Amino acid sequence: MAPEAKAEKKAPVRLLYDTWADDEKRIPAGTVLELPVAAAKDLIANGKAERADPLPGDE
Repeated sequence: MAPEAKAEKKAPVRLLYDTWADDEKRIPAGTVLELPVAAAKDLIANGKAERADPLPGDE
């Protein structure tokens, strides 16, 4: 048996702008997505999204 691929860690982000997925479908601003951490960090760094996870104690 082949070893199972390790699950990539994901983080929730809220889109600040409309964005387009790889399949050319529009994702409207305000949508919360679970993205791989690297992709989430890129969107946040570029001002396109914000963190959407609860603050400690708000869970």
